[in-house]
Amino acid sequence: MTTEQTPENETRQMFVETAARLFAAEATREVINELEKGTWPAGLWRQVEDAGLPWAAVPESAGGAGGTIGDLMAVLREAGRHAVPLPLAETGLGAMLVAQAGLTPPAGPLALVIAGAGSPVRIAGGKLAGRAQRVAFASVADSIVVVAPGAAGTEVAVVPRAAVKIEAQQGQTGEPYDTVTFDGAAAAASAATSVTPERALELAALARVNQMSGAADRVLALATQYAKERVQFGRAISTFQAIQHMLAELATYVAVVGAAARTAARDAEEGDGAFAIMAAKTQAGEAAHKICAIAHQSMGAMGFTYEHVLHHYTRRLWVWRRDYGSETYWGAKLGRALAEAGADAFWPSLTASSIAA
Repeated sequence: MTTEQTPENETRQMFVETAARLFAAEATREVINELEKGTWPAGLWRQVEDAGLPWAAVPESAGGAGGTIGDLMAVLREAGRHAVPLPLAETGLGAMLVAQAGLTPPAGPLALVIAGAGSPVRIAGGKLAGRAQRVAFASVADSIVVVAPGAAGTEVAVVPRAAVKIEAQQGQTGEPYDTVTFDGAAAAASAATSVTPERALELAALARVNQMSGAADRVLALATQYAKERVQFGRAISTFQAIQHMLAELATYVAVVGAAARTAARDAEEGDGAFAIMAAKTQAGEAAHKICAIAHQSMGAMGFTYEHVLHHYTRRLWVWRRDYGSETYWGAKLGRALAEAGADAFWPSLTASSIAA
């Protein structure tokens, strides 16, 4: 049996094919635009739930689909490719983290809060204190999964939305990016976990990289299609050398993000993957700026209109680039880690990741 024919890859193919069909049919321009106006796509969410996609990486014993983190990342690439306006990454990761702590993941959409400098949240005696900013989809989630310091290490808590104060805000994507104040909110369930906030942040960054990879793929496809269809001076602009150079450069940056996302997902599935995740989020953040700029320039005025769907993807790339640590944050973190490890550790650290393959 070849690697491509392993049961694990057959399962992943099933996840991806299901996600691709569902998102292509249901995550329409109208649905995405309506979310920006405040209409939660309840029908789309029900179909995503029925397909089991949010629980791809949750064990069957905890009510999940029994897949791996690599399966979840493959689903998120498809979600990014269709600009799916749902907390699929937050629910997928939140449910996985809850299950890893020995708890049963709650039903419904989830938001995710990871304690850190921007979210000084703590858990004590089943109650939470602190305030978190830029929490994606908090105002539409049924529950909020929190990874934060507790009395004896890190804890995971599931907090009902009704137990917290939410200041609803809209992010640049048009999706909710809210401020959540816990102020003694009681958790519906909580437990100790071996997953530190730092590790949870790495996994969240990995999720965003894979969403960015899918969105970048779609940007390239849109720009290429437009160049073939747009006629100037009697011929398609795709025949102009300047446009060809722009699209070739765009394709290079898209390939970089795609390779980084898949490598980091594979390393996280096979082991820790921290090196690849830090490198991938750094690369994806740097490339996103170039991808958006080139795509909009190549499409001219049409690319800047609200009527064209390009902005559904470029705006998400701009926002996801910042989520869970920008390229500056992860680049500095990666540099510090390598510097502290010393010169002798650099080559083993590099070659231990499949990013070197």
